[in-house]
Amino acid sequence: LGDEDRQLVLDIVKAGSQSVTIPIFVKIRLLDTVEETIKLCHQLRDAGASLIAIHGRYRASWERTGPGARDGPAMLDQIALVKKSMPDFPIISNGNVITYDDVVGNQQFTGADGIMSAEGILNNPALYLPRLGDAINDADKEVVLPTLSPLNKRTTVGYTPGK
Repeated sequence: LGDEDRQLVLDIVKAGSQSVTIPIFVKIRLLDTVEETIKLCHQLRDAGASLIAIHGRYRASWERTGPGARDGPAMLDQIALVKKSMPDFPIISNGNVITYDDVVGNQQFTGADGIMSAEGILNNPALYLPRLGDAINDADKEVVLPTLSPLNKRTTVGYTPGK
């Protein structure tokens, strides 16, 4: 992401965050170095982003081959470093999620506040269902679907006892 494009993106996030009362979420891919990715994430936060989702691969191009060019695993280690640099800011990790075990492993490894799936959830729309635990098998309980609270910016899942 060049300086000219970076400033445009930051200006868009800033204008959006100043114009609306809902949170502004941003999704990015990794930049050429983890230091550049960290810098961009801090800039996005300072511009008014409320949450950043990071896809753990580099921007694809026809010339790029090798790790990060969609032919290998996502680089979750870089997402972990971004999260470590922003412990009180919500970061969503995206990449390497096909099964629910991948969801748990990704969150544990990166320390991210949430996990995003693209292809995995297309193949298995119930990918996150195991998170509800026994609530999905208990007919006398009402399942409360995930919600994002603008106050604490954390995703929560739970259930309330049935009547």
